[in-house]
Amino acid sequence: MDTPIACSLPPDALRERRAHIDRIARQALRSRRPIEGGVRLTFTAGPETDHSLRDLIAAEVDCCAFLRMELARSGDELTLDLTGPSDAQPVIAEFFA
Repeated sequence: MDTPIACSLPPDALRERRAHIDRIARQALRSRRPIEGGVRLTFTAGPETDHSLRDLIAAEVDCCAFLRMELARSGDELTLDLTGPSDAQPVIAEFFA
């Protein structure tokens, strides 16, 4: 069975999640570039950003199981690879846009 390409959050929770993503972007997003199946986002590393991104990844697993998120640290950068099936590309394009 395929995982549906749909967020399971109710509207109020979705607005809160988007606001949280926007805050992370304003505070730490450095760059965004396409990769196979999605996008690679680069952030300024720091304890708050690391914690916020890990919390976001854990939350997204519950509501958007069709997404794959991998977080890595290299020096003063955190990279988040956000990928998914071709049907999920419009959703991926909205993250940290």
